[in-house]
Amino acid sequence: MFKKASFKLIFDILFYLVILDTASTLILSLIEVFSVNHTSESLVDYPVFFISNLVFSIAFVFVAFHLRKVAQLFIVNGEFKSLNLVKHLKRCGQFLVVLGLSLMARYLASPNIIEIATEKVDPSNSVLNLLLFVIGLSFIRLSKMLKLSIEAKQAQDLTI
Repeated sequence: MFKKASFKLIFDILFYLVILDTASTLILSLIEVFSVNHTSESLVDYPVFFISNLVFSIAFVFVAFHLRKVAQLFIVNGEFKSLNLVKHLKRCGQFLVVLGLSLMARYLASPNIIEIATEKVDPSNSVLNLLLFVIGLSFIRLSKMLKLSIEAKQAQDLTI
């Protein structure tokens, strides 16, 4: 069984890996923007693809950051009655919703979308996008339920 500190270490390592992946993705995207091998028709769709890729990368870093904070508060510190935990869960859910929407935009702005429309579409990408969206909404709902329970507990402690 993992110790609490080692569990936090796993989240820290994953967070820094996400940052390195995001930095490399942004550098490769910038190299692609300034590449001279673009044709005029590929430049039309590329800004939307680049912006959605940028939003995806930044949202992914924020999701990893807030999950790291939730793991630290919830598992390492044992704070079950903290409004700080609620704040980080809510932010994680909001960024997961943004992540799902940016993936949908990136999928729709793909230069190969016309080719995809004529062939059979692989539904796994759409399901993944919707799954991230639903998980984000679930985190937001979980944070609201946790906040209500904390407020009810505080109100009950005041009446005793």
